[in-house]
Amino acid sequence: RRPPGIALLLLDTVSAPVHRMHLTENAPTDLPVATAEAEAEPLAARAPVAPDSPAFSDFDTKPGIIAALAEAGIVQTFAIQAMTLPIALAGNDLIGQARTGSGKTLGFGVPLLNRVNLPGGEAAAPQALVVAPTRELAVQVSGDLAAAGKQIGARVVTIYGGRAYEPQIEALRNGVEVVVGTPG
Repeated sequence: RRPPGIALLLLDTVSAPVHRMHLTENAPTDLPVATAEAEAEPLAARAPVAPDSPAFSDFDTKPGIIAALAEAGIVQTFAIQAMTLPIALAGNDLIGQARTGSGKTLGFGVPLLNRVNLPGGEAAAPQALVVAPTRELAVQVSGDLAAAGKQIGARVVTIYGGRAYEPQIEALRNGVEVVVGTPG
């Protein structure tokens, strides 16, 4: 097992078996994507939800995360989340593949936020790193994680090139639990 507060939810072939899954349901692919200069779209349910899909409250998740999701109108899990949450919340690694807009961010984000030790305190070192392939996706993921973690006090910062680095460094110095970034 990993030390408490460390969220490694992707591939770690040494510590635990990796669960692989593939979701092929028809999810919307024409969803708006936030630009790096603009704020991300607010957290909202954008994927189809089956009537018998489990609720986030059915899983061992911090009540503040469940409340923040409910505030955004997200109560039941989407297909990718229903498959990934039991594995990731148990501390196992997984690889999930699903279409754009199917709910992958909360599929890994809820377990990540659930494992963060709070309060991290002033000048707290990051406990989790999420790497996105583009600035736009980094901004979107960061916004979703911040919204899902707001009632538990999780601090999320987005780090990427193409903008002043001083405010980004200052945010890290002030303390943050989750960093979302992109190499571009």
